[in-house]
Formats: sequence, structure tokens, C-alpha cells
Amino acid sequence: MQVMSDEIQAERLRRIDELARVIRSRARALDDAREFPADTFTELRAAGLTALTVPVEYGGGGLWWEGRYRDYYEVVEALALVDSVTAQLLQVHSHAVGIVARLGSEEQRRLFMPGVVEQGKLMASVGSEAKPSGKLADIARTELEALPGGGYRLTCQKYFASLAPAADELLIWTAVPGEGPYQHRIAIVLVPRVAPEVELIDQWDVMGMRATVSYSVRIDGYVVPRERLIGEPGAWTRRDPRTFTLAFAANHIGAAGAALEFTIDWVRERPALAASEVTRVALGTMSSELHAARSGLYAAADLWDQGRHDEAELASIRALHVGKRLALDLTQRAFDICGARVAFRDHALERIYRDVRTFSLHYRDEQYMLQVGQALLDRTFSAKGYAGASTFPHARA
Repeated sequence: MQVMSDEIQAERLRRIDELARVIRSRARALDDAREFPADTFTELRAAGLTALTVPVEYGGGGLWWEGRYRDYYEVVEALALVDSVTAQLLQVHSHAVGIVARLGSEEQRRLFMPGVVEQGKLMASVGSEAKPSGKLADIARTELEALPGGGYRLTCQKYFASLAPAADELLIWTAVPGEGPYQHRIAIVLVPRVAPEVELIDQWDVMGMRATVSYSVRIDGYVVPRERLIGEPGAWTRRDPRTFTLAFAANHIGAAGAALEFTIDWVRERPALAASEVTRVALGTMSSELHAARSGLYAAADLWDQGRHDEAELASIRALHVGKRLALDLTQRAFDICGARVAFRDHALERIYRDVRTFSLHYRDEQYMLQVGQALLDRTFSAKGYAGASTFPHARA
């Protein structure tokens, strides 16, 4: 059984490698136009890569779950090595699909999973309420409105909704009204992108990650059908061990690998530069640091596969910290090695740098390091009990 699984994973990675050249060839134009990579996702669908987190019994890969975490992070890293934007878009879709697959009822799986597998439908996970031009104090978590006789109405505005313009379904993070901590009332609502109550707002004119088309989403008075409320309130916190943390680390590490590959190719084509011992020392150092970061990534992935969820998340935070620092530092040093010519936009390193710098702003590193330091002092840590970019904190003093 494991041999078959290994063969399937090798085939996934081989398909990504086959698509690498054409994906990279599109990146500059998509970045310029702030345009979703539609052709790339047609190819990813054909390769079976948009059904990674669909359960096996529905024709998917069953990844991002017990025994199949490492394979998932290998795919994210391999795709980020090709293009960080594409990896992030597939990650957003895969996480949304995985949440519906694992928290939904059997009826909901029968309703939504075939569309992903057979029709290539895409899902976007939409949760951020941090206004692009606002302050942290402007964030107010929205709640559903209870309707007389039962059911809910959804009105909200979300931001940084990567993939939303191309998605068929929007997985909206909200909460049911009531008493108690917000994370125990979290509700997940699946809203059709084409519903008349949905409005997409293009505010996405940013430095990097431009082709993620991370529009804002406004939903005004959507009455939620029973089958589109995924899981019971608080299900994500109470009975789903997963987080999003390690996928971010995999993306950063893949992007760092792309910058290193670019630098090595650049130096090889310039014999005088390659002859410099200073250059060779720099490349060796960058390679060693990348190796260390990847080792941390897959050590954390192995903990997830072993079901050691609290240890795995703590290791994931550490891997994310190292991956972010590596990606930022390595891309900068690559410019120093290659020189001024690589600042021209027809070279991929310029875009890799902008994407890393932008994507790494997704979360505050010091907030994560605060959690790690606190865990060291407390000698305890809960994967779903800390204040991070990918989880909600439990109420505690």
C-alpha cells in the first residue's frame, strides 16, 4: 500500500516538474496584469492536483490528513519552487476543500466533492477582516443573523480573498450569534461566488503576489441553506486538528529554492563570477541554510503524520519562522551575487523577491515567536489554543 502511495506522490511531483517551464513562462505577464493563472489551473486540474485534499473514496488524494501531511507539503514546496503565486492559490483551494471534506456531513461530501473531482471546481477560503487601509482596531468579527423559525442570514465584508474571482465557491469564516468565545462559535458557510448577494471588489494593486487576485468580498443578506453550513459551530476548533501554518513555511522554502536555482544558473553562465571563491562560499552557505529549513519543514510534517498535533504545530511555527527569514535573506543575497542586471523585470529574481516580501507579510513573525517563547516557559502548548494567523485563541488570562 505504501509503495503505491509513494508512486502516486512521485507522479504528482513529476507532473509539476513537467509543467514548470510553461508556468514560469506565464508569470511575468500574469504579474503585470494582476490576472488569475487560468491556463495553469486547467493544467493542474488535468494533472489531478486540484483534488489533493478530496478524500480518497471520492476520487481525490486524501492529503492534508493523517498519514498524508508530508505528501501535501511536498507538493506545495515543489510548486512554490516553480511559482510561489501558483502554490499559494492551490494551497487556498486545497485548504478550503479539505475543510469541507473533513468537517462536512456525508451528505455534504456527496454534494460538493464530485464537483471538485469531476468538474474541477475551485474553492476559496475567505476569512480576513483586516481592512487594507485600516487599523488593527478596525477588525470586528462578523456573526450570522439568526432568522425567525431557524436558519441564518450572512452579511459581511472580507479582504485579501485570494482566488475569489476564479472560485466557484467561497468558504466564508464567520460565527453563530450567542455567548462564549468566538472560536467556539465559528461557523463555516459555503457561498456560491455567482450568488446575487456576492460582490467582488478589486483593490488588489500591490507590490507582489499580484496574480493571486486577492480581491475583497462583500456579501449582503445571503440566506444560508442548511446544506451550506459546514460542520457544527466551533467544529474547526474542537474537532479538526489541522492548521495552515506549515503550508506557508513550505511556500517560503520553495520560493527560497527558486531564488537559489536562479542564482546558480546565473553564476554558471559567467565563468569569472563562478571562479570567485567568495561566490562559491556564498552559494554553499545559501544551500546549507536551505537544507536546514527544509529539514525543519519535513520534521514538522512527520509529527503531523504521527498524530502529535500540538508538537507538530509548535514545530510548524518554528519552521515558518526559519522559512520566512531564509526566503527574505536568501533573495537579498542573490541580488548581491548576481549584480545590478537582475533588477530588470525580465529576470525572474525581481519577481521572486517581490512575491516573498509581500507573502511574508501575511502574518507577524514576532507574534508567533511570542507563542513559542511562552510555550517554553509554560512547558505546554495547544495547536488550537494560541493567537496566530491561522488559528483562534482559546479564552485564557
